[in-house]
Amino acid sequence: MNDMSEMSGSLRKRRLAPEDLASPHLFRLLLRLGLPAMFGLSINAAHHTINMIFVGMIGEDQIAAIMIVLPILMLIAAFGEGIGVGVATEVGRLLGAGNRPQAGTIASISLAAGIAFGALSTIALLAFPDLLLFGATPALQPLAQHYLMIIALSVPLTMAQIILDFLAIAEGNARFSMWTLVACFALNMILDPIMIFGFGLGLQGVAIATILSQLVALSIYGAYHARRLGIVRLTLDWRLADIRYLRPVLAIGAPTTLTSLTTAGAIAILVSLAGAYHGEAGITGIGIALRLLAVGTLPVIGLSLGAQSILSFAWGGGDMARVLSATRILTAVTSAVSGAYGLIALVFSQKLASFFTDDAAVIGIAGQAIIATHLPLLLFGLRQTVLILFQAQGRPKAAVAIGLAQNGYLLFPLLALLPPFFGFSGLLAAMFLASTLTGLLSAVCLLRSLGALRQRTAGHPTSIRPYRSFCP
Repeated sequence: MNDMSEMSGSLRKRRLAPEDLASPHLFRLLLRLGLPAMFGLSINAAHHTINMIFVGMIGEDQIAAIMIVLPILMLIAAFGEGIGVGVATEVGRLLGAGNRPQAGTIASISLAAGIAFGALSTIALLAFPDLLLFGATPALQPLAQHYLMIIALSVPLTMAQIILDFLAIAEGNARFSMWTLVACFALNMILDPIMIFGFGLGLQGVAIATILSQLVALSIYGAYHARRLGIVRLTLDWRLADIRYLRPVLAIGAPTTLTSLTTAGAIAILVSLAGAYHGEAGITGIGIALRLLAVGTLPVIGLSLGAQSILSFAWGGGDMARVLSATRILTAVTSAVSGAYGLIALVFSQKLASFFTDDAAVIGIAGQAIIATHLPLLLFGLRQTVLILFQAQGRPKAAVAIGLAQNGYLLFPLLALLPPFFGFSGLLAAMFLASTLTGLLSAVCLLRSLGALRQRTAGHPTSIRPYRSFCP
């Protein structure tokens, strides 16, 4: 009986154990790491989409209220994503170099920093809610504020979950991250209608459901690390002087943080302009298009996150041939996924918009916005691949330049130029052109990076010195 129990425990641990990042079966490894991350983020996108459908049953103004609050939450989550990407990259490189103790120290300090930042953010949101609701009309202001006051309590939980997700993927355990996300979002989808309709809490019920599901996810991660099922060991045994290890984490994560910050700012401006041209219907229509866009982009981001641990591990070990092969595979897979979804969204744009509302005006606005945002999605896989490659190579400046293009230095000038002359059509044109130009820029950088990797593979296979130029 004891033998059977020990065997069952051993098999369970093996199923939860991280993948071997040095496995010679590269394509299978990428799928085993990328597909769980892709599935986990797909569940995330599905959860938020279904959540918005439930909210739309209350009224279009409820969707608009969420879109007012969304940029605020994205601004805060940007720092969690930056820390997550940075610590995942650093941990991956340290594991590739065989330095597990330092990997555990950096992981622990990064998690503590993320939770502390989340707690400070919660205090700020509760203290100054009126100052943060940019673009809210008088009718939306109370709805958005009530939602924000409750969802603010979830910010430290969000920061902890983001970082723990990235750590699990970094050590090659994307499957555990996937199942944890599935449990979290499935519970959230179950609780949403109960809280919204069963208890009659409306948007406040959405926020409460989010907090409860996050507590479950963090409990799962707590058990994972308490039972030492992974490679990285979280610990409180670090000194104040060890905070210096945050510097490379923040430097590597800076592109992701800045990208998310500019995305949040861009969404706030887009929502405000849409409201100026078409009122609440415009805000809702843009919100539907952006929510559907997330359904297509998050799976691609998940695939690339799974591949990031492979690229970081290979780069840390000086295996340029493996970096080159992994990049080629990732390019093909991400381009296929993003391209397929983009085509589906273009063909069924009106039908997809009608899932959220039966208002003809909102459906018409959303249909136009879906076409403008999803046509450039054919190039999104290239953008995500080159961004992950730059991060794995420890090239934050190049990654920043790619990350800030779509919703930053390309979009903002277009928003300043086109809408004043062409109105709402100019707004859609700015979104389309910024995404398309980013894809073309990514294609150029990716081609040059692949060429440089081929040269290193042939002539200097052990060199890991970063490139100096932006696009090598």
